[in-house]
Amino acid sequence: MPSKVSPPPNNEEFNRLDRQWRPVFEKYDTDEDGLIALDELKLYLQNVNTAIKSDFPPEVIEEIIERADWDKNRHLSYYEFLKMVHAAQMYSNRPYFHKLLKFATKTVVPHSQQATVLRNYIQYYNCMPPPLFMIFITLIEIAVFIYYCVDMKELSSVGPVPIDSILIYNPRRRYQAWRYLTYMLIHAGIIHILFNILVQLLLGLPLELVHKWWRVGLVYLLGVIAGSLGSSITDPNTFLAGASGGVYALIAAHLANVIINFKEMEFGWLRLVVLFVFAATDIGAAIYGRYAQGDHHQTSYAAHLTGALGGLLVGLVVLRNIRVYKWEKILGWVMLGLFCLLILLGILFNILCPNYFPEPD
Repeated sequence: MPSKVSPPPNNEEFNRLDRQWRPVFEKYDTDEDGLIALDELKLYLQNVNTAIKSDFPPEVIEEIIERADWDKNRHLSYYEFLKMVHAAQMYSNRPYFHKLLKFATKTVVPHSQQATVLRNYIQYYNCMPPPLFMIFITLIEIAVFIYYCVDMKELSSVGPVPIDSILIYNPRRRYQAWRYLTYMLIHAGIIHILFNILVQLLLGLPLELVHKWWRVGLVYLLGVIAGSLGSSITDPNTFLAGASGGVYALIAAHLANVIINFKEMEFGWLRLVVLFVFAATDIGAAIYGRYAQGDHHQTSYAAHLTGALGGLLVGLVVLRNIRVYKWEKILGWVMLGLFCLLILLGILFNILCPNYFPEPD
């Protein structure tokens, strides 16, 4: 027997919903046990001429069909039904927010989870605090870029490059640990910053709206740190500038989501192609700048790759998963352990192998 979900906390609201919707639920609860078999409800809903479609709100019907495909209990309790109805009514009170949230879920959530994500978000997460992390970090990056444009009196496709900034990652000043993170605020030219802010807003905002700011913030910031540590080991003489480690962490988080749920994602092949083009273009430009142009102050492409690896490992654990299987929990903890191990090894290598790196200033 499945456990019943607690009723909405607002007693007055619950009583109003109870008076309105208990007769509707009891109409289909033929054995009067407070439960309706999901498989049976799904058969009713698939019948074009059935009256159930006029009894239940469309959003509730959508979630019932979804849950009938994966809910382990195979039953819908009365309180679960009330929560679906309550969320549906909240949708109608905030139509523009509902449309925005629905667009975001279609972007980052597979078909079989979208209705549940919408209801859970409305019911439990709401929009407080609003999804402002990506906007906030983007505004800081733009402000820092403008500051150095004014300070150095330069603006071009490849400049300014503030080599002497206290924010940039300088391999000769590795002892200033904040540089492993703050290099994300420095960008080498207008093309560099425009590409990064475009990608991180396009990919980060939908993720943040569904997964909350702190989850996306962790993926982004840990991707930045993974990028600098990875680059410091594989490319020890290279300066680092730009948020590409965080951007690639977001790309990897999207990519993992698309691959795992490929059959259920809308435009799965198109998503893969777009993500691949983004990644290939940026990494190709980094490799060209490093070797063809001989500019040793451009961002290391190793930071892109290790940032992506960090985003993949962290994203599997941090990002919300509506339908969690046992193997996914095990995989998540393994990936988190692997990420922590790699970060620890990177830190220890930086500390214990000083002769591998350039002499400090």
